[in-house]
Amino acid sequence: MSDTSPSLQADSEEATEMVPRARRARVYKKGKMVFQNGLRSIPCIVRNISQGGALLEFEQAYMLPKHFELYIDLEDYEVSCERRWEEGLRCGVMFIGEKRQVAQMRAQSLKTSEEALTKDDDQYVDSTGGFFDRRKADDRRPVKPGEPLSRPRPGSAGGKPTFGKRR
Repeated sequence: MSDTSPSLQADSEEATEMVPRARRARVYKKGKMVFQNGLRSIPCIVRNISQGGALLEFEQAYMLPKHFELYIDLEDYEVSCERRWEEGLRCGVMFIGEKRQVAQMRAQSLKTSEEALTKDDDQYVDSTGGFFDRRKADDRRPVKPGEPLSRPRPGSAGGKPTFGKRR
C-alpha cells in the first residue's frame, strides 16, 4: 500500500493522462514568425500542422516570444499563435486565433542562363534624351557572321568623348 492519499493519486493520474488532439499532417513548408507589431520576424520551417497547432523548426537558436503571428508561405494565410513548448531548435505552437487569408508575397524567381538568353522580355534602354525607351529584346539589327558587334555609346553625340572616358 502506498503512503499517498487516494485524492492525490487521482490528481496525479489526471495530470499524466494524455489529452486527445487533432491529427497533425507532416509538412515541410517555409514560414515566418512575426512579432512586435510586425517590426521583427524569424524565419522557420513548419514540420507538422493541424487545425489546432504546429511544430516549428529554426536554423539557429532564438529567444522566442510567447505570442506572435505565423505566416505560412505556401498556404497564403496567417494565424495568431502561442508558444507552448520549446526544445532545442524546435517549438510547438497552439493556434489562438482563426486563420486569415493574406495576399501572396512576392518572391524572387531565378532563371537559368538559357532561359535568360532566349526569353522575349522587354528591356529598358537609355535614350539620347535621358529617358528610358522600351524595346523588345529582338529589335536589334541582325549581325552577319564575322562582323564585329558594335553598339552606339549612350549620350555620345557628335563623336566627342564624354567626361572621364578615353577613346
